[in-house]
Formats: sequence, structure tokens, C-alpha cells
Amino acid sequence: MNIKEHNLIMINDENGEDVVGDFLNQLYEESLESQDAKLHLMFLNSAFNLLSVQPLDTLINSRTEITITFNGEQRTKSYQLVKPLRVVPIYELRYAMNGNEHLRFLFFPFEHKGQSNYVFVKCFVKTRIPNVDETNVMRDLTYQMYERVKDNPDHYLEGIDE
Repeated sequence: MNIKEHNLIMINDENGEDVVGDFLNQLYEESLESQDAKLHLMFLNSAFNLLSVQPLDTLINSRTEITITFNGEQRTKSYQLVKPLRVVPIYELRYAMNGNEHLRFLFFPFEHKGQSNYVFVKCFVKTRIPNVDETNVMRDLTYQMYERVKDNPDHYLEGIDE
């Protein structure tokens, strides 16, 4: 069996901020003190690992089951892990923190020098109460970064200016 690996790359957004990396680092810091944060981080780690080895089309519009072992107990979540966002090629990696808070990581696939990459630009939390949904704004900002990466991939993916 041949498993194609996809690099997961977090890049700075239009403001020069590593939104995704900063969020994950903050969650890691919280996980040192909070069992809830540790649980979320473990599920997210499994989700990112799965994304790195599964073809994108197998994760879109289908339920994905993720099981982790947390404090000696198995915990399972089953949900739609990846969703396309109506602007090609922008996707969201999805994770429900609880019934009200839904974490979204926005990314796009990008082939560069024969390597498959998933480039993460934005993350945010959607809430039902109050109803906060930045999906369209974040999707459009992610698309703008996709255009920038297309124009100068070495700069964004390798830190080299042409």
C-alpha cells in the first residue's frame, strides 16, 4: 500500500501573524493545566495526522471517526472532518470543542516542487449562542493568501524570496 503524505504548513496571514500556530501553541500551554484543553489538543493532533496521510477526497462530505486514549479511557468522535467552503480551493478542518463552540482551521492544498502541501492560514471559533460565524470572511482572507502563495510559493513555503 502506498500512502502519500501531505505536508501540513502553517503560514503567516495577511497581517504577518501565524494565527494557526499561535492558537495551537496557546492550546498546548492551556493543556498543561487543563484536562479539557489536553483532550482538545489530543483530538486535534489525531485530526491533523489523519489529514496528512488520507486523500482529501476521502475526508470530504463523509463522516470520519477519530479515537484517542485519554486518561486510560477511549474517546471517540465521529463527524465531517473536512468541508469545502464554496470557493475553490479553500477547505476547513472542523472540530467541535463542545455543543456551542466549533473550531475551524482554514487551508488550501498546494503542490510545490513535487510535494503535496496543505497550507493553513486561519482558524477561528464559531458559536451558536451568541451566533458568531466568521466563515465567509475567513474563507475570503484565506483565498487571498492562496493567491499570494501562488504568486511566490518559495517565499511562503520555504521562506525564500525570489
